[in-house]
Amino acid sequence: MRFQVPQFTDIEDKIIGPFTLKQFIMYIVAVMLLVPVYIYSDLSLFITIALPVFGVAAVFAHVRIYGKSFGAVVSAAISYALKGQLYVWRRQKAVPFKIIDEEWSAARTRASNERSSMSLSDIAQSLDTKGNISTEDVEDPLAVSE
Repeated sequence: MRFQVPQFTDIEDKIIGPFTLKQFIMYIVAVMLLVPVYIYSDLSLFITIALPVFGVAAVFAHVRIYGKSFGAVVSAAISYALKGQLYVWRRQKAVPFKIIDEEWSAARTRASNERSSMSLSDIAQSLDTKGNISTEDVEDPLAVSE
């Protein structure tokens, strides 16, 4: 039995007339922004403000750049502009690390000495038991004494 696989999964369904749900929501947001302007101002000011607002809403609703919506492109551009840039070809002087605390450096040296003194079998046992090992012999409390 063969199943039909949808070919165009990136095409959105037209929900309200010729508009997709995203486009309709963008126009609703534009209308919601313009309702107070219509109520509290005269007609000429309303038209002056409404034309650019509807123009921006139409751009966000319909324009696609390289298959991405205009909102996604603007969002990517803003995040690119705000994040730190890494220039590989601009070499900067490396800042040496400073040891802040003498106790910390001493503890680190002790830990590295302990690690180097452990044998490979001890390290393997430590990994197998998740670090719960004891090197001393312990009497078994359940063992039967004779």
